[in-house]
Amino acid sequence: MNYKLPDIGADDLNLKSENERIIIYRKFFAEMRLNRLHYHNFLLKLFLGTNNQEEIRSLIQSNIIFLDKTLIWINRLKENGIYEGFKKACTEEMDAIEKIIQTYENRMNKGYEINK
Repeated sequence: MNYKLPDIGADDLNLKSENERIIIYRKFFAEMRLNRLHYHNFLLKLFLGTNNQEEIRSLIQSNIIFLDKTLIWINRLKENGIYEGFKKACTEEMDAIEKIIQTYENRMNKGYEINK
């Protein structure tokens, strides 16, 4: 699983245009979605007996460490004056995820109605 935040210093994030930063943020969000699928896969393997609880606990601990790093990273975005662009990208991502959730819920509800 990838727990890498976009590097504010090495990528010269401050020197990039807002559109370039948006692309970097979108890639970061895509990596987060991929990580959630990996986590789901880990849980399924636990259910099948091929992963153990310690592997899942380790994965959860990695998420906690990532959260701590994320809070520091967000503060750096704010300090560098580029947080508003990230906030805009977050809002766009939330809107897209909400549409995905609605699609899933609609499909699940229709599937349950057919099976009644």
